[in-house]
Amino acid sequence: MLIINKFRDVEMNKTTIKIMQILSLAFVSSCFLSAAPAFSQDDLPPGISPKGEATDFVGHVARINASDKFVDAYGKLDDDHPVIHMNFLRWRPRGVGEVYGKYGNVAGREIAALGGSTVHVGLGITDASAIYEFSDGWDEVAYALYPRKRAYLQLQRDQDYQLAIPDRVAGTYRRMLYAISDGEPIYNSSDTILGYHENGTVTQVEKGNIVLSVFLRFKDDGGRETYTSYAKKFEPMLNEAGGYVALSVNAEFPIVSEEYWDHFVTIVFPSRQTMENLLTSDEHLEINIDRINGLEASLAVAATAIVLGEAE
Repeated sequence: MLIINKFRDVEMNKTTIKIMQILSLAFVSSCFLSAAPAFSQDDLPPGISPKGEATDFVGHVARINASDKFVDAYGKLDDDHPVIHMNFLRWRPRGVGEVYGKYGNVAGREIAALGGSTVHVGLGITDASAIYEFSDGWDEVAYALYPRKRAYLQLQRDQDYQLAIPDRVAGTYRRMLYAISDGEPIYNSSDTILGYHENGTVTQVEKGNIVLSVFLRFKDDGGRETYTSYAKKFEPMLNEAGGYVALSVNAEFPIVSEEYWDHFVTIVFPSRQTMENLLTSDEHLEINIDRINGLEASLAVAATAIVLGEAE
């Protein structure tokens, strides 16, 4: 309701659309039986969302939308480089992105107007945990590039964008959103975020490619070095199989995330079969001990790549 009251001068057609969106939010809120919020956002650090499933509408929104506390903190960070906001999305209903897509269309247009772009989109593979340690709980992966953090903050004040937010809330069970930026790479990645921005490029994929988006958190004592030992052995195996590492960058700041992360990697495989064969091979199992010993935790989502710009 605050979003509605903020812009009283919108056109009548937008007001009508808004009423319809409110009705959709009312339906979502009716799914929760708890009358009182189960937590206070003030109890959490900026960008950190509550864990577990929501039991009330306030908790549902906190697992999807950035908090005011995050916006205040984000505006105080260094802002001399482009960033990507990494989205993991669990649609409502599962596997159906129609409602969220209404928001996505508006967001993509408004991000482009601010000098940003979408550099990768993929459809989540929801039966991959049996292959490897992947998270199956996501329907879409999206990489949104912003020229600077202030572009994202400016987006939050855009009227069309504000009007689309109810579709995001109504069309999403859960979202994981994290700001990533160029830094000390671990892999010999083909791309950088600055390169995407300056050259207007996207992650190069072909139909049938599988893209693995991975957040890493290293153990305190030598964890990064141990994982790097794994990476140096894994990357030649990946290249020989026809794959490559597209990004190896810092996980800079949580936006809507249950946890903090240290690093982010994008790995492109020619096909699902190639990915399965490589990750379950004896050669990979032999070197995987360094990955295990170097990591405190990881979050990996496998997705079928969408070739941007192709007609559907």
